[in-house]
Amino acid sequence: MSDYDPEAEIEKLGIPVEYLPLHDVLAAWDADRRKVYCAIGLSQTQTRCSLGHELAHIELGHHRCSYGTAPVLSTLSQERAAELWAARKLISVVEVTIAKESGLPTNTIAHALGVTERMYRARLLAEKDDESRWLGNLGADSVTAGRVRST
Repeated sequence: MSDYDPEAEIEKLGIPVEYLPLHDVLAAWDADRRKVYCAIGLSQTQTRCSLGHELAHIELGHHRCSYGTAPVLSTLSQERAAELWAARKLISVVEVTIAKESGLPTNTIAHALGVTERMYRARLLAEKDDESRWLGNLGADSVTAGRVRST
């Protein structure tokens, strides 16, 4: 498990984390009040992942939250971006590579990494996304390199 501590990172930004009973959500970022709310009674793993997700909203500049409203396309996009951002922070490239090669069940890997199964699956998705982007850029670089050689 990485030493990454989302709660400490949120506090470094001068944003308080308030623990209280929440319904239908584990945590929420309130941009208007500049406060993060986290449900009481969560496991350490749930808290870490939830706060990582909310920190992502902060760092990505998200101001609208789907909490309490019907999700719309923009909030769904923000939720996906926040989940992938948090997964990248909570699970390093080295950790995800070793985990993938281990052949262990998802729940065992997630537990060993100190994340939820959902966050581990998000990290796998992020890894795939990063690889596709890298390969796409590699292809563009090859095309550019080809043009340079031909002139």
